[in-house]
Amino acid sequence: MKKIVPDPPRFFPYLSISPDLTPEAARTEATSLMGCLRKVLDMYFDTDSEEQRQTLLNTCIYLNQLLYPLIRHETGAQP
Repeated sequence: MKKIVPDPPRFFPYLSISPDLTPEAARTEATSLMGCLRKVLDMYFDTDSEEQRQTLLNTCIYLNQLLYPLIRHETGAQP
């Protein structure tokens, strides 16, 4: 039987932010990564190749996982 509900996203706890990174610098880096994520998603929606779509989707997942600790650091949230 085919699974209907997708697995929840997994965040890798080994991604950490240097304590020397200021919240402003974290925001700048997060903004840059979000721009990359937007471009990859644009490419995802513009391609018809299923293999390329899967690669682009995986790239989006990795970019999102890189964003997570940056945003938490920028907002002052504890890891």
